[in-house]
Amino acid sequence: MKPRITKLRFSITALAAACALAAVLTLVIHERGQLPETMPLNLTYEELTGSVFTPPRGDPLRAPKVRVLKVPDFPGAMAIWGSTGRDSRGHIWFGISACCDGGSARLYEFVPESDIWLDHGAVTDQLKAAGAYHPGEGQIKIHSRIVLAGDGQLYFVSTDEEGEKADGSVLPHWGSHLWKIDPESGKWQHLLHVPEGLIAVAGVGRYVYALGYWNHILYQYDTQTSAIQRREIGSAGGHISRNLISDARGHVFVPRVRRAADGSLSAALVELDNDLNERATTPLDGYLGKGTLEGNEGITGLAYLRNGRIVFLTSRGFLYALDSIDPSAPDQPRTVQRLGWMHPEGEGRVASLFSLGDNANIAAIFDGQRSYEWVVMNLRVGMSAAFPMDISDLKDVLLYGSITRDNRGRAYAVGWHSIPRGKGPLVLQIEP
Repeated sequence: MKPRITKLRFSITALAAACALAAVLTLVIHERGQLPETMPLNLTYEELTGSVFTPPRGDPLRAPKVRVLKVPDFPGAMAIWGSTGRDSRGHIWFGISACCDGGSARLYEFVPESDIWLDHGAVTDQLKAAGAYHPGEGQIKIHSRIVLAGDGQLYFVSTDEEGEKADGSVLPHWGSHLWKIDPESGKWQHLLHVPEGLIAVAGVGRYVYALGYWNHILYQYDTQTSAIQRREIGSAGGHISRNLISDARGHVFVPRVRRAADGSLSAALVELDNDLNERATTPLDGYLGKGTLEGNEGITGLAYLRNGRIVFLTSRGFLYALDSIDPSAPDQPRTVQRLGWMHPEGEGRVASLFSLGDNANIAAIFDGQRSYEWVVMNLRVGMSAAFPMDISDLKDVLLYGSITRDNRGRAYAVGWHSIPRGKGPLVLQIEP
């Protein structure tokens, strides 16, 4: 089947200039004496962003090889809601969510070189060990990405859904917890319990951020001092973005959705510094669609590029970029660049995005009319092509997952699919 190709309408000259500036920033980032104060000195930018800057072998504009991994099972195991990450050794981590009230998600480590899975236990068992468990408490979801911070620890959140209302009027009964785990020893540490449903985590270095519903509540955890800050960003109804974004300075980027007196809705990306002061607000005209707020998943894909740019996708498939930090003015707000629809045919559901290692090529998984598609874009020329993914042996598939690649450059998409008992967790290992 021939790929479909399109060209985005933006200035190639401007993009070339941005790439030139980004190349300068790359030198700054990797020159240890010039790192921002919040950037630790013992981990690289590649490690801190959970990225792998290894380009695929051969032409990236081709259909990928897809391998379905055999995922560990446990009673109630249901799905992996985009909860992936990697440690500094290149081991891949997954949060597997459970199905039912009173149940518990579990955390697993996967060693790509040997296909070995390591079980790191259930959230509720860890709550009991920490003395933070309440009788009857469930924590059925680990929904967030699993983020490597500057202290070498992995951070993630767990949450529950019991009693919550999708219109944003009632919080989950048991709330959520912020955790860290030592990837070497496997020891968990409980950091915070909050009433909101925490659903997303981001962090590059010192600061770890978690986003919760309802109303886009932002928490910041300082890995050096253990200090915690809370800030209400704002959202309407039952809307919650599945991701937020952080950069190497400790700045964080969170969507804000507002409803005007006449009922009209607007969305913007809010940039906050590491003191949680608002620094910039940029309208996102590709964020809201015609569907319900509750059905809109906000930012569903993001990827860090080698040159310091950050690209991200809304759930409708609209692509944006945070331009590289200006080395002469490192504390200035970042420019949000509007790149357009990533798929050759325009709008489409998407819940993943991966950098393919260089500064030009990215790939996403779109939910096509007949099957899922691997969509590759070259940012330098603004061209994209869609290729069918060979997952015909799977039924009722739902996919998520961004950023995470192993040391060989293989990407990991996760979700659920039909199994004899109903729905079960799914992991795809994708070789571009």
